[in-house]
Order: sequence, then structure tokens, then C-alpha cells
Amino acid sequence: MKKIVNFINIALLFALANAVYAYQYDQLPEVKQVNIDQSITTKQVDKMILAAKRYAAFWNTGEEKFAKQALADSFIDLNLPKGRKQGKQGPLDASKWFRSVVPDLTASIEEMFVVEDKVILRLRFKGHFTGKFHNKIGQGQAINFSAVDMYTIKNGKIKSNWHLEDMQTLMQQFAQSSSPENFKLYSKNIQAGATITANQYWNNFGCSGKNQRPDLSWSGTPKDTKSLAITFYDKDAPTGSGFWHWTAYNIPKNTKNLNPNTLPQGAVDANTDMGKPGYFGPCPPVGRVHNYVFTLHALNTEKLNPPTDATSALVRFFINQHTIAKTTLSIVAGPRK
Repeated sequence: MKKIVNFINIALLFALANAVYAYQYDQLPEVKQVNIDQSITTKQVDKMILAAKRYAAFWNTGEEKFAKQALADSFIDLNLPKGRKQGKQGPLDASKWFRSVVPDLTASIEEMFVVEDKVILRLRFKGHFTGKFHNKIGQGQAINFSAVDMYTIKNGKIKSNWHLEDMQTLMQQFAQSSSPENFKLYSKNIQAGATITANQYWNNFGCSGKNQRPDLSWSGTPKDTKSLAITFYDKDAPTGSGFWHWTAYNIPKNTKNLNPNTLPQGAVDANTDMGKPGYFGPCPPVGRVHNYVFTLHALNTEKLNPPTDATSALVRFFINQHTIAKTTLSIVAGPRK
């Protein structure tokens, strides 16, 4: 009887071990396309692909066991990002931090090349920005960027890694705002897409208007808003980068309207591209039509503190760092005679 019980216990242990083994392999990502150097033995190819899949599974799930299975004890990051620890601990720390920014991060293998002692992967990372990146709180912006990794593998372990991520795309996605549909900016003086009135032109550079700023109102301010900022921009100014006619910030979060003549208490007029604060209206060249846009930013901070006499660009940098949502009103000026 004792022998039977022992046999059953051993059988159960083997069954459990096999179940765990199978489960771990089920967690390894599939490869959409594999390209293999035919001079490598099948056994060696299997070991190399397994190591690469385990490391991809680590990035896909965040489970450290996969990185520890994949990486050699002497693992080296060949292009170590600034601030990251060298060796096996570096990727563990990086994954933990990145998942605090994009908690639902996934990684898939788009393509794999197995050549000599190298495995080259084209990876696709996806998720949603709902954590905190520097001073910006995510609002669910979609994250979708690619990376290329090249592993040197010895004895079934990744000895070194050279990698290149599409950081430009990632930074652009972090900077995007996920604005609620009911966050709207409008004016009772001018309709979206309409041409400004004669009085709304500037009174300089050949224009003879009264420099009247449109009355601006909005609705649907996001509940997490702590203050507001607004800008006015000429998209067609012949500068190569447009022209900023107005920037105001530290507008109280409960504000619903800006009348043409004043700002709420505490709000600040920043420098424009003219090098001085305030608002100046459109004045496109004779015979030309220019497109302008008002942009209202909902911010996650009660107060911005740019340096005294900060340039228009620097103030907008502070605004964009704290933007959680934005809405726009586009208008037209010209052609004037």
C-alpha cells in the first residue's frame, strides 16, 4: 500500500511539473516570421529561439522569472541607457518603471532572424499611458512603438544585447492629449472656421483694426483639471514654424469664459513671438488668407512657474508638460486689400 501511495505522489509531482512547464511555454510569445541561418544545428537554433522568446515574454508580462531564465549571469547591455544599471538588474528595473507608466504594456515579436550566435528581433510594444511620466499624468493615450534587439547567445543564454527603440514616436505619444469629447471651446463673436471681423484685426503692420479679442467660452472641463492655459497661433505665418499671438496661463480651473478685455485674477499673459506679453490680433499679408487656432489646455497643476521674461516657446513647454486635455477653435483672417 505504501508503495502505491508513493507512486501516486511521484506521478502527481510529475504531472504538476509538466503542467507548470507547459504553462510557462504557453506564456512565450509567438513569432510572426522567422528567418534561420541554415548552417546552425536545429538543437542550437531551438536554444537560441527559446532564450529570445523568454526575454520577449519578460517584456510582454513583466514577470522577472523570464528575464532570469533568458539572461546570462554576465549579461551586458551594449548601449546602456543613461541611469540604467549594467547587468541583469538593469532590465528588471527598467521594466518595473515602464510598467508604472504603461501598466498594460504588451510586447510581440514581429520578426526574428537567427544568424550565427545572434538572434535579431523586431518587437512591437503596445499599451496605454495611464501612469506618470515626469510631471505628466497619462489619460489613457495609446502607446504603440517598435524596437529592434540583437542578442548574442551562448549556451542558451543571452550574453549581450544591442537595442534601438523608436523613442521619437514614444515621446510623441506621451505628449499627446486624450481629450474628452465634451471639452469644447467656442465664441459668441465668431463661429468655428469663420472669417474674423474688421475690428478683430491688429492695428499695426498695415492693419487698421481695433485688436479686439473674441469672447471665448468653454464647457466640459475635465474633472482632474487644476488650472487652464490658452494660446493663439497663426499656422500660416511665413516663419517656417508659424507665429504665436497670445499665451495666457494660471487661469483658475472653475473659469468658463474669457471676456475680450480682461483675464481672471491670478492669470498671467506670457510673452508672444513679438517678445512682449499680451494679445495681438491677426494681420496676414495683403491678398493672403491665414488660418489661426485658439487652443485651451486643461492642466494638472494649479500654477505654472516659468522663469521671469520666459520666451513664448519656453512657456508653452511648461504648458505642454502639464496638459491633460485640450480643445481648439479655428478661425480665418484675410484676404485683406
